[in-house]
Order: sequence, then C-alpha cells, then structure tokens
Amino acid sequence: MALGLKHTKTVLDRLQLAHRPAHILHVAGSNGKGTVCALMAGSLTISNISNLLFTSPHLIRVEERIRVNGVPVGSEQFERALLAVHDASIVHPEVRLTFFEVTYLAAMHCASDSGVEVLILETGLGGRKDATRSGPATASLVTAISTEHRDILGGDLAQIAREKVAIARPGCPILLRKPQDALVEQAMRGEVAMAGQTELGETPGKAFETFVAIDASTSVRREALVLADALFAAVGLPTEGLEKAYSQVNWPARFQDISSHSSGSHPYLLDAAHNPSGLQRVLAQLEQRIKVASEAEGQGWSLLFGTSPQHDLASFCQPLMTLCARYPPRQIVLTEPQGGRYPAVSNATLHALTWPCSTVTPIALPSDAVEHFSTQAPENVGLIISLGSLYMQGNLLECFGHTSDEHLSLLAKQ
Repeated sequence: MALGLKHTKTVLDRLQLAHRPAHILHVAGSNGKGTVCALMAGSLTISNISNLLFTSPHLIRVEERIRVNGVPVGSEQFERALLAVHDASIVHPEVRLTFFEVTYLAAMHCASDSGVEVLILETGLGGRKDATRSGPATASLVTAISTEHRDILGGDLAQIAREKVAIARPGCPILLRKPQDALVEQAMRGEVAMAGQTELGETPGKAFETFVAIDASTSVRREALVLADALFAAVGLPTEGLEKAYSQVNWPARFQDISSHSSGSHPYLLDAAHNPSGLQRVLAQLEQRIKVASEAEGQGWSLLFGTSPQHDLASFCQPLMTLCARYPPRQIVLTEPQGGRYPAVSNATLHALTWPCSTVTPIALPSDAVEHFSTQAPENVGLIISLGSLYMQGNLLECFGHTSDEHLSLLAKQ
C-alpha cells in the first residue's frame, strides 16, 4: 500500500485514454459504499445504460474488480488493460505502482475501451490520497463513516470524515450521508468549502454538497437505495431502475443466502461485517433471521467466524457474543480467512475470548470448516451464519464452486 496520487496520476496521463464517460461517480465511506455502487450499476444495466463498476477487493478472481454492465470483465480485455498500464509505467522515468493502483488504472482503461456512458468508482481506503482520487469525477457520494484505519486516516471521526469527503471536486456535486455528530458535519462542510488538490491541477474551490438524512431504523440495503436514488436524481440519471435493482441485484457476500442445494450440505448466510460499525449495522437483520431460523423454522443456527485484525478485538466481538447469548447457536466454529491484505486473527486469539456456547471449535482453514459442517446432521447445524471477513466469504464461495460469471455478476439468475 502506498497512499498518494503522484504515481497514479502520472501513469493515468500517459495512458491518453480516448473516451471519457459522461458521468463518473466516485463513492467513499466506511460502510455501505460497495452496496450503493452495486445498486447503481445494476440499475443502469436494467435501464440499458452502459456502465463500468470498479470495486475492491475481489472474492474469487481479480476480474471481479471491474464489471462492465454488471459482468466481470473478460480476461482478454483485462490483459489488454494490464499491458497498457505496464507499458505506460515503464516509460522513463519508470513509475512503480501498487496492486491497487494497477487495478484502478486497468479499470480506467477498460472504461475507455468499452466506451461506457457511466463509470462508478469505489475508493479503496480513505479518499484524499486514494488512487481513485487521481482521476476525474463528475459527482461524488460519501456513505456512513466510522472510526476505521485510524493509524492512516486519523484518530477521531471528524478527521476521518475530512479524509473521506476529500473526494469532492471543485464545482461538482457531492452527496453526504448526514452524520449524527454535529462536529463531524462541521468537518465535512469545511472540507467541501475548499475542495480540490493543486497537485492534480485542480484550483481549490467549493463543491456543492447535499446532506441526505437516513432514519436509524433503515436497513443497510435500503439505505444504499436512498443514497443511490439521491445521487442519480442530482446528476440527471434515471432512477426508475433502482427499485428493480434493489430486489434483483446479486451482491456476493453481502447478506447473501446460499441454499443447502447450492452449498452441497447446509444453508448459509454470508456477510462481510468486517469492522465494528459494519457488524452493528447488520445486527438487527441478523437477529431477525436467527429468530426465524430458531423459532419459526425450528432449525436453529451455527456461527462461522473469522476476522482480519481489529483495533479492539474484544469490543468488535462483544455485540456478536451478546447475540449468541440471546439466541444460543448450536455450535461456533472459528477460522482464519485466507488471502486478505493482513494476516487473519489467529484461532488461538479468537478462542481465548469468552464465547457463550458450549461447543466452540477452532479450524484453521475455511475450507476445512465447510467440510466440518458438511459431515454433520442438519439438526446439529441449522442455518450457518458466516461473519467477520469479506475474504472469508470469498473462501466459502470458492468451496461452493460459485466462481463463474453467472455467480459473480450483479444480475445473476437466482
């Protein structure tokens, strides 16, 4: 990882992309930004408006980061883009790029190559110095903000908010999920008032902000719909397809149901609740699903949990433990997600916490955890809820064989 814009901007300029989409929508935030992006891309596809969506990380294969009209880009087009980025980077003076910078630049090349009308960019980390900030955008959106990556973005919520809101471009609209904290809103307004970065050739000036209020009882997915609708309305894109996208978009590993037929053994619910606020935001939906599984259907539930490092692991896990105490799972399996940016929290560390369950089993690999469950009778397992890491959900989807474009496309057949 290398936060900064100079290298990315240099190579982006060298690419000399022939086509620029009419709308370039840039989205930042701590939680919900991927869901907003997926709903927007799905809605545009339903409305027959060509689009490219750049997101990260990927679950199974790198092409998922670049979806054209909802479908992961083909390997040939992806390789053409990689070669173009490589050739542009080795022009003297040579520029060394990170993995994320390469994939972002490949997405920009694919957007030009495909001639799409709308480009949707999800930030990787932060906003001000994220590689996605090095290129143009016609409008921006900032979703819910929480205290995350404090070592990089700042120690308090107001400082983190300023870093996220710095995706604002002078003279362009930016929509902001209205925060509950007045000091955070003040920080946002201050950043918007002097948007722009001189190192990108921008003349600092005011962006045009709109705050979008979200009721506290709103679900994560419904909140994404409200924000997407507001952004589309602000830039003149049709909003009619959003309700269809809300019901039809398949956003893998985001509160995703996997039937027993699809998993080959038991039903699963996968969600990438990867930070404290993300976990808090899905708890009400999780509780409702567990109540149905336990009381209405009588099958009960089991927890599969693994996570990347957390600022305060015990605090991160506490709401989940409270949920387990209220609705005791049949069993808990702890595992270590594979393939993440950082090494997973070890099973030994997770097992040392006080889990309110008589059966807690540490299993190192997610694939072995799936095998562990598959050998047991349904009455001993119930609905398996997998939480804690997006990478772990990717590990599971790979175990289930959900690796095709049909599985990974935003509008895959259900």
